Amino acid sequence: MKEKNRALSIPLSTIILASVLIIIVGVASFAANNAVNAQLEETQFEQAKNVMLAIDGIVKKVLFARQSSGYVKSSFWKTTPQFIRTGENLTLIIDAGTANWTYQIPVNIIKVKGGPRVGVTVSKNIVGNDSLLLTDMSSSIGRVSIYQSDGAWVSLDYSRVRCVYTGIWEYFNGSDYESFNVIEITMINLTFGTVETGTQVFIMIRNLGVNSKSITDVSGNFEVKVVGPESEEVKSLEELGGDPSKRTIINLVFVNVEVSVMRSG
Repeated sequence: MKEKNRALSIPLSTIILASVLIIIVGVASFAANNAVNAQLEETQFEQAKNVMLAIDGIVKKVLFARQSSGYVKSSFWKTTPQFIRTGENLTLIIDAGTANWTYQIPVNIIKVKGGPRVGVTVSKNIVGNDSLLLTDMSSSIGRVSIYQSDGAWVSLDYSRVRCVYTGIWEYFNGSDYESFNVIEITMINLTFGTVETGTQVFIMIRNLGVNSKSITDVSGNFEVKVVGPESEEVKSLEELGGDPSKRTIINLVFVNVEVSVMRSG
């Protein structure tokens, strides 16, 4: 009986050892695959951030060059860009008391969601800020931000107004020269063209045209208000740096920018 038990124990031990080894190999393989997939998703999310920054860089280049264009070539395996028409508006109001002017652009957003293994610990703006009313030329109208909301996201939008006081200028009023405050206001109307899906794509950015308008006779300490879907900001002429005792010329520029996506091969 002892010899028989000994004979049985050898194959039994072999089976147990083989089972343990299979489990160990399976766990190691699963962990390795998870690590590889996590690395791929992290790489793709970093690439998505770079794509957003590249798009914003091209928008800045084509901003005042009518009919100019540029493109970004990219690959997407674990992520897919989303082009969101929110249905909401960004509203600019110039309120001079007895007279006011109102302009609107749609709030459209380009977003990319990271893979399930990617997380954003702290929401932050990579380019731009959360202000709706930008009062200096160095501020970026485009905002590239990362945040966590049921997954990690990177987004790009142009839902803000640049309103810059450029100083006091002398203009001929028909009989003599007069000093005017001059304010430059810029808004970017981001729209979407054809969007084709694919792992290899060209993202095309085009300036579809620039619409300009001048308001040549605004008096007093008027206000410039920007109203977004969730907040609003207001600045008076005096807060912008102007002199309310002088009349003001406001130059408005609306830049129409279209983003399209086409498959590459």
